Amino acid sequence: MRHKIPPTIALISFLIIMTATIPLGYAYEWSPDMRLTWNAETDWMPSIAQASDGKIWVIWHSYRTGNADIFYKVYDSSKVHPWSSETRLTTDSNADITPSIMRAKDGKIWVVWSTNRNGNYDIYYKVYDGISWSLDENLTTDPNVDELPSIMQASDGNIWVVWSTNRNGNYDIYYKTYNGTAWSSDKPLTFLAADDWDPSIVQTADGDIWVAWVRNNDIYYMTYNGTKWSPDNALVTDPNFDLHPSIMQASNDNIWVVWDSDRISEQDDIYWKVYDNQTRRWSSDTTLTFDGADDLAPSIMQSVDGTIWIAWASWRLGNLDIYYKTDFPPQHLHDIAIISVIHDPNVSVAYQGLNLYIEVVPQNQGVKDEYVQVKCYANSNLIGSQTIHLSAGQLMPINFKWNTLNVIPGTYTIISNASITGETDTDPADNTFIDGEVHVKIPGDVNGDGVVDAFDLFDLNKAYGSDPSNPNWSPDCDFNRDNKVDASDLFGLSKNYGKTI
Repeated sequence: MRHKIPPTIALISFLIIMTATIPLGYAYEWSPDMRLTWNAETDWMPSIAQASDGKIWVIWHSYRTGNADIFYKVYDSSKVHPWSSETRLTTDSNADITPSIMRAKDGKIWVVWSTNRNGNYDIYYKVYDGISWSLDENLTTDPNVDELPSIMQASDGNIWVVWSTNRNGNYDIYYKTYNGTAWSSDKPLTFLAADDWDPSIVQTADGDIWVAWVRNNDIYYMTYNGTKWSPDNALVTDPNFDLHPSIMQASNDNIWVVWDSDRISEQDDIYWKVYDNQTRRWSSDTTLTFDGADDLAPSIMQSVDGTIWIAWASWRLGNLDIYYKTDFPPQHLHDIAIISVIHDPNVSVAYQGLNLYIEVVPQNQGVKDEYVQVKCYANSNLIGSQTIHLSAGQLMPINFKWNTLNVIPGTYTIISNASITGETDTDPADNTFIDGEVHVKIPGDVNGDGVVDAFDLFDLNKAYGSDPSNPNWSPDCDFNRDNKVDASDLFGLSKNYGKTI
C-alpha cells in the first residue's frame, strides 16, 4: 500500500489562530500548533487518548533507533512542564509502525500496531495495567499484509480492532473482537475491488459503531447497529488526496472526522468536519492547519473537560515531527511559556574567564501577538535580558552568553523566565524553566576542592597530551576548552598554583 508522504521541506511557520464557522452554526477557536517531538529522525502516525487518571497519551512510531519503534509521551496538567519525556515502547529489531491507543473501561491502556517481525506485516497489541506493560501479543497471522490498525472498546465491554489487509489481492478493511476471554476470527468489512485502507473506529452514544477509512483517496464511512452494517457512505470526495481519517464522538453527541488533504497547491493540511446528531447533516470540510509544510495523519479525541485534542505529523522543520493543538479556552488570550533551556552540553564545569552559551526557547501559546521579555539567570545573578516579538504560536530560540571571568567559584543553576510586556499571563506556571547545574572553578582546580595544588598538578600530568579520542582525556584538565591538554593548560594551572576560593 502506498502511503503518501510528500517530501516537501518548508520554511518554519506557525499558525496564528483560526476561528472556523461551519454552515451548521458551530464556531471553534483553536490553539496555536504545538510541537511535541524534537528528534532529527522521522516521527510519524500519532494516536491520542486520555487515561482514567486524566493524563493525555500520544503514541507514534519513530525511526530514531535505526528502525521503526513505538514511542509515547504523557501530558500531566498538574505539572509545571506537563509533557513527560519520550518513552520507547517496542524494542524489536524489525519495524513496529502505525500504532493506535485507547483506554479500556477498567482503566487499562491498549496499544495495537503493525509489525513485520514475522516476515510480513501482522497486527500486534500490548496492554498497560497502570504499573507495567504486558508482552507483545500477536493478533493476526495471515501471510499477507495486515496494517494500520485502530482500536476501541464498545459499551458491552468487547474490544474491537479494525485494520487494512491485502489478503484478497486488493486492500480491504477487516475487523475482529475480544470478549474478555478470546478473540473472534478475522472478519471482512469491505469487499469491493477498490483499495480500502487506513480505518478508524468509534462507538457512539446510541450504540452504533462507526468506521471511517480511505477508498481511492477519498474518505468513506459505514455504521453497525448491532445487527447489520450500513451501506458504504462517501464522506469526502474532493478530486485530490484525502487520507488518514480519524473519527470520534464529542460530549454533545456530534461526530468528528479529521484527515489530511493536499487540495491546496498539493500541500497537505489537516481538515475536519462534524456530523450534527440533531439535524443529521455533515458540515462542510474545514481547514485546521495552514502551515507552508505538509501536515499529515491526524488523530482526534475529546478529554473529560470537553477539550478537543488533535495530534498529527508535520514536515515543517525538514523532517516529520509530531504536533498537536486543542480547541482553545478563550480565557488564555495571553500565554507565554519557556519550553527549553539548554546550556552547552559539553560544559558542566566552567572555569573562570570562559564564556558559557545558553539557548532559551520561549513560545507564545496564546492567541495574541506579544512582546516578551526573556531573562536568564545563574542562581539569582542575571546573565542577560532580551525583549522579542512573538506571533501567536511562534517559538524563537534566543542565546545568552555568560562570561564567568569575575564569577565567584561555586555551583550555579541556570534559570530562565519570561513575562509579557504590558499584559498579565493567564497561565504563568510555565513561565520559568530550571536547567541543570554548572560548576564554576578556578582554572587549575581539577578536582574541584577549591584550591589549586599538587593534587591538581598530578591529575593534569596524567591527562597531558590527550584529546577527546585519547583514553587519558579529562575535560576537567582542559581549562581553555580547546579539546587538548597541553602547555597552555599547564601554564594556567601554574599561574593559579596555591590559589584558593
